[in-house]
Amino acid sequence: MELRNLVHELISISVIHRCRITKSASKVGLYFGQPMILEYVIEHDLCTQKELAEAMHVSPASAAVTLKRIEKAGLITRTADENDSRKNHISVTEKGVNALKEFRKICDATDENMFRDFSPEERETLHNLLIRLHKNLDTESFTREEIDDLLKKSTPPKGVRK
Repeated sequence: MELRNLVHELISISVIHRCRITKSASKVGLYFGQPMILEYVIEHDLCTQKELAEAMHVSPASAAVTLKRIEKAGLITRTADENDSRKNHISVTEKGVNALKEFRKICDATDENMFRDFSPEERETLHNLLIRLHKNLDTESFTREEIDDLLKKSTPPKGVRK
């Protein structure tokens, strides 16, 4: 088998998975990037917009636009800081928590479907092979931080799926 075909399959799987997850998110009223934001805010309750923007590697202005949309949907609340009215603290509402839980269920179902006919041993073998591929590509031309930043922008954070 040509290496080009293998690489094409890996990329296709990633694209299809991302499309299914994005479509699933919209079924529960979430849009691209919002599950990651809700997850972060749940883990860092009462964080500020600046803290969120830094964690998500976006500009404060970009975070403001996204937060406005999420707030309008009733998924978060922003409360003015008692000592600094320019600073808001962000919390996830019950509606936001429930939307994220539903999103997680859909993600779990998607992942289960993806591996439905794989034995535990095959999953372990695939995992080890993927780790080897990752190590082969993880050269010094990219810093660990650059790779992590790219991954954060393209995948849900830890905990979103389970």
